[in-house]
Amino acid sequence: MKKRICSLLLSAAMLFGTLPAALAGYENFTAQAAYTPGQFTDVAADAWYAENVRASYEYGLINGQSDTRFAPNSALTVAEAVKLAACLHSIYYTGSADFAESQPWYQTYVDYALQNRILTAARSDYTQPATRAVFASVLAAALPADALTAINTVEDGAIPDVSMSASYADAVYLLYRAGVLTGSDSAGSFSPSSTIRRSEAAAIVTRMADPSLRQTVTVTVSAELTADEIYERCMPAVFKLYSYDARGELISKGSGVVISADGDAVTCGHVANGVQRLVAEMLDGTKREVSIYDINTTADISHIRVVGSNLPYLETSNEVQSGDTVFALGYPGGGSAKVTSGTVSDPRYDEFLTPLIESSAVVISGNSGGALVDAQGRLVGITVSSRGSGKPSYSVPIAVLETLEGSMALTPAQYTVAHQPDASACYEKFYPVPDFGKVAGVSLLGTSRDRGTTCFYYRMSDLPWDSDRVLLEYYAALNGNTFYQFSDGAFTSSAGYLLSVSIIETRYQGVDALGICVSGIGSQPVGGLVQVAA
Repeated sequence: MKKRICSLLLSAAMLFGTLPAALAGYENFTAQAAYTPGQFTDVAADAWYAENVRASYEYGLINGQSDTRFAPNSALTVAEAVKLAACLHSIYYTGSADFAESQPWYQTYVDYALQNRILTAARSDYTQPATRAVFASVLAAALPADALTAINTVEDGAIPDVSMSASYADAVYLLYRAGVLTGSDSAGSFSPSSTIRRSEAAAIVTRMADPSLRQTVTVTVSAELTADEIYERCMPAVFKLYSYDARGELISKGSGVVISADGDAVTCGHVANGVQRLVAEMLDGTKREVSIYDINTTADISHIRVVGSNLPYLETSNEVQSGDTVFALGYPGGGSAKVTSGTVSDPRYDEFLTPLIESSAVVISGNSGGALVDAQGRLVGITVSSRGSGKPSYSVPIAVLETLEGSMALTPAQYTVAHQPDASACYEKFYPVPDFGKVAGVSLLGTSRDRGTTCFYYRMSDLPWDSDRVLLEYYAALNGNTFYQFSDGAFTSSAGYLLSVSIIETRYQGVDALGICVSGIGSQPVGGLVQVAA
């Protein structure tokens, strides 16, 4: 009777396909090539990824860069990530990964990925290194959801550097819960902006292809860190930033933050704009040259690059709410590293053209470009200014960095030459002070000159009804031309233009007027920001 029951069960399975659908496609992943131990001289037998390299090679998913070299630490490109996803999908569903040749070589895989919704739209960065976020997004779409069933408990919001609002969050959480991804530290951090290495790719694709290789992990929402813990964890990624003029003289000191192991970093716009050289001094005292990708002077943020590799860096988060505990890290006064704590009072303080994070964390001169981190040590903003007492302070949300477009890092001198202020938008004989009339669209009422100061007057009643916004736009024009308000007084230039600009309300020829007063100064100025620059 027992044999009869087994026979009937087997027949039913054959007739109705009762094998779980999630497992059916895995039978297609079989050895396509023989792997010889020691085949790749740069893959040690005891390396954590050695078995994954072997399996990925045997499955025909990842070959070596030569017969004897796997290059485990080399970055994988976006095109290579798409190829892996296309091959996983094709093998799972058809048992084969035969693709026709194409020009460029990856086009055949891109076409397949688009046809099978692995990619939802064509990309323009196929030859660029793939970030871990991009890799996860592409790979997660390679297999059906029931092939990536959860074996791990990972709470929403638990991965410390993956915001639930991020475009790649669903893919990352899916792969964590399936045991394909495990995190890069004890907190379960994902490092979404880091590039994906070939060794990591081998581990991930083999876990995709073979469920027995998947890992167990539990990630829960982290407790808040103390100020001492924040200093220990985050300060190595925060550096002192020196700005120099064309004569090699020090203009100012600020701060900056590394956001990827390859040296991607962020600072204020007013620390970098118009200077000839930037040098980062890391917490350990080492000094590194700095180049510039792009500067958004309206938001006062700069995307820069610190020379080096395997640098300490901070993960980022776009999640900031009123009442959150935050910490400001930097080098106040150009001195030693310091952490101050506070609370977010307004995550979108809108008295600037770009909404800023307002908090009670004390920020003073020298902190410009430093880090504002949350209680889990994630970078949420770049400190830019404060009131006279150091608080409340204001920080540019790190999400603003996504609006910057520069793809090639230039030396500060090269960037300055390529971004000279437009003379046609400036006062004649007072280059590069922007012409308020052209910014606001109002006519000049008159001028006066006294003891080296020239004032340009505009009738207050001619200003648009939203005069505060007009002033903000003029501040932005000044900032774009390297003029910043270092204190509550005049605007001076971070590029060394020997002019200062004051804005006054007065009476001229018997009417209420706004005056833009330009003066010559006798010494090299230091840049600042509206209110008090940090």
